[in-house]
Amino acid sequence: MRKAVLWIFLVVPGVIGVVVFGLFSLQDYAILKIFYHKFELVAQQSPTSTALLFAEANQNIYRINVFADGVWTLLSAILAAIGIHGLCLLPSATRQGAEARSSVAQN
Repeated sequence: MRKAVLWIFLVVPGVIGVVVFGLFSLQDYAILKIFYHKFELVAQQSPTSTALLFAEANQNIYRINVFADGVWTLLSAILAAIGIHGLCLLPSATRQGAEARSSVAQN
């Protein structure tokens, strides 16, 4: 029962979150590189302040998205790690059987 709870509520959602948010982070990073390149081009052409402001705003949108997706990826990894740690700390069936036999032998 404990294993099922750890798997269902921690490990599986954590791994799914790492995959999903990691993919979104990579997608947003690719788009960020495109918009940053456009921002550099606008900055080199001695633009008006309005054009530079719009180019900066566009690249800042994806910069924030990459940050947020990265944070969710790391939080999902922590969730999965907590679940795996909990699974490792559960007593195994062989240890429980050995302990039961030793307590019976002592009595």
